[in-house]
Amino acid sequence: MIRMPALGFGCSPFRPGGRIDLSEVEAAVRTALAAGYRLFDLAEVYGTEAAVGRALRSSQAPARAELFLVGKAWRTSFRPAALRQACEGSLRRLGVEAFDLYLLHAPEAWKHRGPLVDPGEAGWDELERLAGNPEPDDVPLQETWEAMRDLERRGLAGAIGVSNFAPEQMGTLGSGLPAANEIESSPYRPQEEIADWCRARGIALLAYSPLSSPGSAAGLLAEPMLVELAARHGCSPAAVALRWNIQRGLAPLPASTDPAHITGNLAALEIELDAAEMARLGSLAGER
Repeated sequence: MIRMPALGFGCSPFRPGGRIDLSEVEAAVRTALAAGYRLFDLAEVYGTEAAVGRALRSSQAPARAELFLVGKAWRTSFRPAALRQACEGSLRRLGVEAFDLYLLHAPEAWKHRGPLVDPGEAGWDELERLAGNPEPDDVPLQETWEAMRDLERRGLAGAIGVSNFAPEQMGTLGSGLPAANEIESSPYRPQEEIADWCRARGIALLAYSPLSSPGSAAGLLAEPMLVELAARHGCSPAAVALRWNIQRGLAPLPASTDPAHITGNLAALEIELDAAEMARLGSLAGER
């Protein structure tokens, strides 16, 4: 299994209330670097690679060898030539030579309109025009996966994997299993079946939206159980929720622009939940 930090930082600009500015993403990554984060989760469709790259070249950034960078190819880049172009374009915008882990963003391919662009240069409308093309493409996943393996052989990625893939979809990739699968995971949506399948096969797991509250008016972080456990452990409810994923073997990827939240989330690395506390948090999904 690949080795990576237990807790990462999400570089998406998308929030429930809309999209934040690229300058806010850059500032948040600078804060995360200074706080000690070393795992950063990116994707070409996020449009934040150039902004993150500027932060990675800032004075508070550590040497490249200390970082673990995750990239993702969007659905419109699944044909081999487009995939390599997408990977090289992402690396160029970031200003690095290779990803530590490069993923397919989702299992369904869409028709290609052209390489995705940096919204800081071409605008968000152009990025959305190129990316938002939900017309299915008939490229087989095996063909795309072989192109991913070629990126790994060329040294553009240290390891390759997938995101949002179910077990049956990972079984159609052809030769070899993915090194990792990035899935949505929070106490409200534990996705135990997928997680168990991956763990049994040595597939590393990353968790996006680890603090999300789909369909909940109050929100995950307002759950009385989380508030109680946070008081017991002397940390925030967010740190407790992140620790729950860590102890299940998933590297959570919280995103924030609030310096206090960015720093406070690192408490998840310092606390330990006992078996009873883990079980209580695991019961939240069944109560909703």
